[in-house]
Amino acid sequence: MHVLGLIGFFLIPVARGWPTYNELIPNGDKVPNPCNPSLIWNGVGHLGPYGSGPRNQFGHDFIKANKIWSDICRLDSDGDGKYNGLELGDPNCEWSTSNRNLSLPAFSHPGVCEPWDSPTCQAMNASLDCSADKVSTDCEQIDEPGVQKYDMFLVSYSIPLKESTFACRIFDLPVKTDYHVIASKPINYQHKLLGQVAVYGCNPNSGEITRKSVFECSSSVAKPCQDLIAIMDQGEMDQGNCFPRDVGLLIGKTGYKQVLMKWTFLNPLKESGTTNAGMSLYLTPNLKKYNAGVAILEETHFSIPGNLPSYSVSSACPSSCTQFQMRSPVTVVAGVNIMGHYGVKQRVDVERNDRIYNSITEDTKYDVYNPRVFWYTTPVPVLPGDMLKLTCEYNTVGVRDDVTWGMGPKQELCKTILIYYPRENWDDHHCESFKNIPLCALEIGDSVFGCTYRGFMLALHNDPLYDMTGCANTATCSNECLQKTIAARSTSCLSGDMYDLWKLMAMSLRNDKLITLFKALVVCEEEYMTAMLEARSQSGGRG
Repeated sequence: MHVLGLIGFFLIPVARGWPTYNELIPNGDKVPNPCNPSLIWNGVGHLGPYGSGPRNQFGHDFIKANKIWSDICRLDSDGDGKYNGLELGDPNCEWSTSNRNLSLPAFSHPGVCEPWDSPTCQAMNASLDCSADKVSTDCEQIDEPGVQKYDMFLVSYSIPLKESTFACRIFDLPVKTDYHVIASKPINYQHKLLGQVAVYGCNPNSGEITRKSVFECSSSVAKPCQDLIAIMDQGEMDQGNCFPRDVGLLIGKTGYKQVLMKWTFLNPLKESGTTNAGMSLYLTPNLKKYNAGVAILEETHFSIPGNLPSYSVSSACPSSCTQFQMRSPVTVVAGVNIMGHYGVKQRVDVERNDRIYNSITEDTKYDVYNPRVFWYTTPVPVLPGDMLKLTCEYNTVGVRDDVTWGMGPKQELCKTILIYYPRENWDDHHCESFKNIPLCALEIGDSVFGCTYRGFMLALHNDPLYDMTGCANTATCSNECLQKTIAARSTSCLSGDMYDLWKLMAMSLRNDKLITLFKALVVCEEEYMTAMLEARSQSGGRG
């Protein structure tokens, strides 16, 4: 699935910082902007990204050392636990003005404590104003020859007199040739009731969507239009970001041909109002070096107990899956979490060699009406063999019944969208778990809770334990069929959540043996549960 949520911008050309000083430090002209890593912080020693304002601590150390890099390489100027050389791509402090060969890029800013908005760094970064910086974002790519603006917007839409509304509409994209989306910006957004605008790509293999009128939708969109392309909330409407210079999202002849735009309106006082809000995409026919891709991590079919202040579900894209799916490393540049009304916290951990390498999309105050979009201050590398662990936390206090997974207003989701490049390095990038079962692991032949896909398919045809044809054609559960059911469901492939998974798959695989087996198992489901409860009671509650 392809999703892209890292777009938007503000067009103000700005003078560059101090190129002479930048040449005296490694990667001085390529230091990522902590507020927006798709951009460069040109005035590395200053509080302003373009060499403006007073010096930061790195700038003070640089001047104090008479502008000699080797004297400050081992210092940690910004106090974030990473010395200057490590942040600027010179971990061994070997760089000099006469030896400029570096194999590593600048990973982070030596004068800004990062992550810049973490509790540890907020006090140190008191003079850093990322919101002000984003307003002055420079997006040079849009001035390149051939770039064109494509506008999509509502026409005098009457905002419903409801506390909250999600409105959606399908738009066609230009398809005569291929284009790369390189930036985006909301338009006509000056309305106090508008909370967020998002654009999702529709899978071109699913056929044309003919519905073009505005309709009410849910907080989360579904297939075939769930690949995030752009998203902006009210606090960012007058700002924006570009893709990295060599990266673009493919639309047109061989890419996305339609998009779904979603507007969030918050109207607690039920005021009347109309809007023409929308989004502009900036397109170029001169394709960039890298295609952007989108990975979706998702857990499905889970259930949350009611009336609990905290309950978590988690799933993973195991290391075996990324090892199999990825041709080479990818770079994650942005992400967004998706839950429902009961969601309170969500995160994705990148685990490498059984240790947490990085925590991304960590949102401790999730808001369903305004999900936070993460721009990583340091783009996150993900390697073949890394594990991606998704964790979602919910609060169901005051809810009597269990909350189930789904798209309904009283249901829940657990999904994260990650934007990365190059797309070609990670083609099969939808890591979905059924409850706590990683489907990708089954698909590549791994054993999950002692069950393999191939092994179970072979057993269906060869193991008499699964031959329950006689029980499938009865309306009642005989004792013989119950005993066969107990025996079959004692195997690893039909125990616990695996039973529910195969039951669901029996409806779609069109495997006659599997369909017949579950016809028989369903007949005895109630009797099986009663037998298990009785057995547990007789054993003193030990399950």
